[in-house]
Amino acid sequence: MKRLLIFVLIIVSISLSFSKTLKIGIYKDIPIVFDEKRGFFVELARNMFEDLNVDYKFVFDTQANLIEKLKNNEIDIVADLAITPERKKFFNFNSEALFFDWGVIYVSGKENVDNIVDLKNKKIGVMKTDIFYDGPGGIKEILKSFNIKVDFVEMNDYMEILDALEKHEIDAGVMPKFLGLYLENKHNIKKTSIIFTPISIYMMYKKDKSLDEFFQRFDQLLKKLKSDPDSYYYSIFDKYFNTKTLEKIPDWLVPAIAILETILIFIIIVLYINSNQLKRKLQKKNSELTDALNDLEKTLSELKNSTDLIEKIVNLSPNPIYIKTVDQTIIFSNKAFAEFFNMEKDEIIGKNLNDIIGNTIDEKTKENAVIKDIQIILNHIEKTVLEVKMKKDGKIRYFRVFKTPIRQQNGEDKILVLYIDVTDKVEQKLELEKKNKILDSTNKKLFKMIELISNFETQDIENYYTNLLKFANELVDACDYGSISLAENDKWNFIAAIGHDIEKLKQLNLKKDWMVQTNDEIKIFKSDELIKIDKKGMDEKTFNKFINAVKNIKEIMIITSELEKGKILNLALDIDASNPKSFTEYDKTIIQALMNIAKTVINSKYTIDRVKSAYLNFANKLALIAEAHDDITGQHIYRVGELSYFIAQKLNLPEDKIIEIKEFSTLHDIGKIFIPLEILNKPGKLTDEEYEIMKKHTIYAERLLGDDPYFETALKIALYHHEKYNGGGYPYNLKGDEIPIEAQIVSIVDVYDALRSKRPYKPAIPHEKVMKIIIEGDNRTSPKDFNPKILEIFKQYSDEINNIYNKFSD
Repeated sequence: MKRLLIFVLIIVSISLSFSKTLKIGIYKDIPIVFDEKRGFFVELARNMFEDLNVDYKFVFDTQANLIEKLKNNEIDIVADLAITPERKKFFNFNSEALFFDWGVIYVSGKENVDNIVDLKNKKIGVMKTDIFYDGPGGIKEILKSFNIKVDFVEMNDYMEILDALEKHEIDAGVMPKFLGLYLENKHNIKKTSIIFTPISIYMMYKKDKSLDEFFQRFDQLLKKLKSDPDSYYYSIFDKYFNTKTLEKIPDWLVPAIAILETILIFIIIVLYINSNQLKRKLQKKNSELTDALNDLEKTLSELKNSTDLIEKIVNLSPNPIYIKTVDQTIIFSNKAFAEFFNMEKDEIIGKNLNDIIGNTIDEKTKENAVIKDIQIILNHIEKTVLEVKMKKDGKIRYFRVFKTPIRQQNGEDKILVLYIDVTDKVEQKLELEKKNKILDSTNKKLFKMIELISNFETQDIENYYTNLLKFANELVDACDYGSISLAENDKWNFIAAIGHDIEKLKQLNLKKDWMVQTNDEIKIFKSDELIKIDKKGMDEKTFNKFINAVKNIKEIMIITSELEKGKILNLALDIDASNPKSFTEYDKTIIQALMNIAKTVINSKYTIDRVKSAYLNFANKLALIAEAHDDITGQHIYRVGELSYFIAQKLNLPEDKIIEIKEFSTLHDIGKIFIPLEILNKPGKLTDEEYEIMKKHTIYAERLLGDDPYFETALKIALYHHEKYNGGGYPYNLKGDEIPIEAQIVSIVDVYDALRSKRPYKPAIPHEKVMKIIIEGDNRTSPKDFNPKILEIFKQYSDEINNIYNKFSD
């Protein structure tokens, strides 16, 4: 009794704490929030707060103003924000993410931005308080780490960014992924390949114990809704994000995104540290060079009439300095210039500069230098700066060359030249450009990785393995060949290969114990190391066949991972024996990430396929029950499936649609399970009343299939396969392309199979006669009943259709 009383008091206290109205700040972030009435979050919150029996009020403003209002206790909550260390100092966040998002760079329709380096000196529109702008890993931090200077234009909301892009007031804009996808088809903007900062989105609220208790209940409800695919969370999601714009991240992808996010942050941190170090060195070097030049120019200005003093000063300079005539004769040299060419000062005076320089500078540069000297003298140019590359002692050196004219007392013009070694600066610049290219390449690879993961549901598992291998081969520059294999029970089988003879490898009788296993770690072997391992494990005959099936390699990188209990996936990448390259630590990092992601995806695929298979097998059992009354052999539904699959292939439909048609065409008459047995079993012709009842088997199918999105294709086939292309069919008298293509295919296949099959009330009809009936028509059917393209395929592939029918007949 005491415990019950405490529980009641807790419930009462929670209810009393929310007798007031919660004020929720929202800002325009299409399609998350359009206004106070529309948007994914608006509808989700409305439903959830009603379930939680909480009064609320939306406050619409800019993100910056809402955060300020939350600080001033004018509102209680600000919706759809990411967590940052700065925000957590002042506010709390709920624990269950509303959804996932990431930043994308958009440009106007005329701009071309292919990578992050292309943003240099661009005007980029950003929202002031946006996590993708000024947060950890945001675009500001990324560009700063690579010393890429841009002009950020801060705005109040994303719609200002859109407007500025379309008016060409800015060159690029930072937007969340979902907003960009919503806007890009409606406005003259386009998405670049630059994506960054994957984040989870939460609700931010003021620090208040009663709000903590409320959000415990809120998070419990949100987690429950997200775990139920039939909940209003997903119906609202689908309403605002169709399949083209949603690119919804399923639950199994969350670990993959976490891995990608970790890799990206790690790369950014490393490059940021390197970039800052390079930047400090460059600033120090520039400062030293600038100070040296300023000192030299000041000294020359003050003492240019005193040759003795000039010589004393310039001899103290560590930078090479000399004076020459227009014909390139050296008349003065400081100590540093002479030592640079391993000569004494006296040896250099009177010699031609080109003879001293020799082949340290290419001929084209020498010619340009002479032309520039003439221009300096004729035009009295006070100072000219050139960039020169010299090769000395097997090393490339870079110099900034300063030239200025000098007029002697006799009126003859000479040229004073100063060399400043900028090799470190140039090499650091080249290294920075190299790192930028690496980041750009990594960015593209990560994007491809996400695309590969996102598209796996449309592929069968073997095709997925093949695509995984191809992608791994693309990721590693040094890679020439590769293979994917699986070990299960006592067997080891090859699934896909690049370069190696996959057919020979598939024929080998390999044992699981022969596979090299790395337990989720990457290991690199030299060819002779691996040959010793294989030779020791395999019998001689198998080993010889194995060696005959694979290319001659120098190095191999292997990683194995357990997918399910007892099932081991092996990914091997190979370098050809003639290739001078080797695998790098970067290669190992990127392949390790790929394998971790692939493991998550493949396990999800196996689970999904098992569920789908069980689901489909059960439905096929129902279909067999429905067909059993008028299909003596029980083969009708299988023949319809195979024939429909063949026609769908010839129509060049998408691969996933072809597979669905094959699987679900077997359910075309599933609704017959609701038709009375006396009508189904009647040997003679049906009366008009009985025929009307029989026709209802199409709409009865919806009782079994209508509420399940997985059976969408099955329902289309079952509902519409008795519709006629020219009209007059049932149940809805549709015409032409009003009839789904899958139903058009099954329609002609069902007629063909019904005519060919023996029934208690009719004999079987030969293939040739059935084809004539379908193509020319009779009192039962007309060629106008069918799609002309499908009818033409029937004509063209008559023999193949006959063979398929015979293959699946008793």
